[in-house]
Amino acid sequence: MLTKTEKKSLLVLLAVTLILTGFYLCFGVLFPDAGLVPYTDSVPDKTRVTFTGEIISVKLTSTGGHALLNVSGVTVFAEEGAENLFYKTGDTIRVVGIADTYAGQREIVVGTSGTLELIK
Repeated sequence: MLTKTEKKSLLVLLAVTLILTGFYLCFGVLFPDAGLVPYTDSVPDKTRVTFTGEIISVKLTSTGGHALLNVSGVTVFAEEGAENLFYKTGDTIRVVGIADTYAGQREIVVGTSGTLELIK
């Protein structure tokens, strides 16, 4: 059996947990672009970035089910599930991903923490 003090402590702990959980869930709705910076070639690797542009080309890699998109001159590497991409040349998309350098070339990597969103 819990004592009166232990019950109060448990209620306070539960209240704090609920408040923090609510804040965490609402934060993503209120500030969806929190921590994002616009992509440029000078953004450091591993920075979470956003970029909007027109798809110039889409190329599936020969292994792994990945895709390389040329979005207004910026390389976007879409990890896994690329065979399900329905975007085509001429579409305008918003990319959220991680800036990186691969084989000396700058790119935006869209993995589990990133998104590709059709604008028009």
